[in-house]
Amino acid sequence: MLQVAFTVLITLQFLLIIFHDMIDIPGWTHGRQVKETIGRMKFWAATGINAIFPGVAVGFAIWFFGRPKPGFVTQYWVIYCAITLGSAIMMWWIPYFFGASEKTKQEYARMYAGTKQVLPLRGDNPRPNLLHLFFHALFVVNLVLALALRFAA
Repeated sequence: MLQVAFTVLITLQFLLIIFHDMIDIPGWTHGRQVKETIGRMKFWAATGINAIFPGVAVGFAIWFFGRPKPGFVTQYWVIYCAITLGSAIMMWWIPYFFGASEKTKQEYARMYAGTKQVLPLRGDNPRPNLLHLFFHALFVVNLVLALALRFAA
């Protein structure tokens, strides 16, 4: 059951990471604003780079589904999921709680204007929108599942 849950959720994470800034769903994600803020070249470069590591995780999940997993596979999942969660903390939670540079505040304001917010304001600090809160919860769940698979008997 752990393997099924992890495979489904790591695939979902991969798809969300890749596609969430490519689409516009009013109030949830405004990919057009992200592209306008960082530029098309940087957008596509970041998307390509961001696809590599979760793509490997998904590839391993599918390749080794129902089969014994070498230690390097489960270790990769743990490391990837931990780095992803750490990146979310660095990109969203540290700026939310401790502030960010003026440039970062302005970029986040432009990229995520008009998206659903549920967290209280903390001055003019950037705050994760509702979609990113769901992403961060998914990152936590995937890290827990990866740890469970890594240390399962």
